[in-house]
Amino acid sequence: MRIALPILLVLTGFGFGRESISMIHPVSNYVRFNMSAELRDDVYSADMEIAGEFAPCNCFAIYGDFSYRIVSYEWDTELHDQIHEMVNLRVNGFNETYLGMKFMPYRFFGIDVSWRFPPGEGSQVNRFHRLGIEPMGLYEFSKTLKLGVSAAYYTFLESDDFKPGDEVGLKGSLEWNLAQWDLVHVFVYRWRIQESENLHMDKPYQKMNDLYQGFRMRTDVGRNFAVGDNGMGVFLFYEMNRGSVFGAETGHTIGLYGKFKFL
Repeated sequence: MRIALPILLVLTGFGFGRESISMIHPVSNYVRFNMSAELRDDVYSADMEIAGEFAPCNCFAIYGDFSYRIVSYEWDTELHDQIHEMVNLRVNGFNETYLGMKFMPYRFFGIDVSWRFPPGEGSQVNRFHRLGIEPMGLYEFSKTLKLGVSAAYYTFLESDDFKPGDEVGLKGSLEWNLAQWDLVHVFVYRWRIQESENLHMDKPYQKMNDLYQGFRMRTDVGRNFAVGDNGMGVFLFYEMNRGSVFGAETGHTIGLYGKFKFL
């Protein structure tokens, strides 16, 4: 079964994937299959996702994450004239891909290096290559309660004379194991520290005044089962996929996934 896992990760590189929020955890071997529904800016979408991680040792792992947008609909409402319209946006296809490596020389500390590839026809955002470096730390309060924290730096490649500004982020995750049940909560805060540049313009007018900051949160609840010498978990999750510090949340995702763990 472990031989099939690195093959799956290689195939992942030929797809594209919606970025998901994941908890901070030690290197491991798993494959995850996910179905989700998303509401963002009055657009309702459905995605399917596959992700996996392969760890040949206890200090190093490679991973991949990709998804496919099945369908997208926009619901328009005009209250005064009572106009309701459902529009099929006909946006379906692969989203962006995430591939990365995780180095953990110590059980409690490591570095995650990731690369994001631009999407196919499933997304009109995040259309730039992105390099991410994320030092992370883990602390076990007990055998049932684990805390993870990380800080990340993201930089983007120029494309079509446009260069997105660099970003930094913070992440915290809390995992609680009770008997065969798992409860995971993740909080991500990210902000752009450098304005994007439109290189088509003259030098004094290249800055795009697009600094921002926002957060995302996710909660997973699931049950684990023994499958031979390995394990499998079935989980439900809710994600607030976009929010601002001084504004209400503007995006929501719910989903179901199965996670097969190679022990």
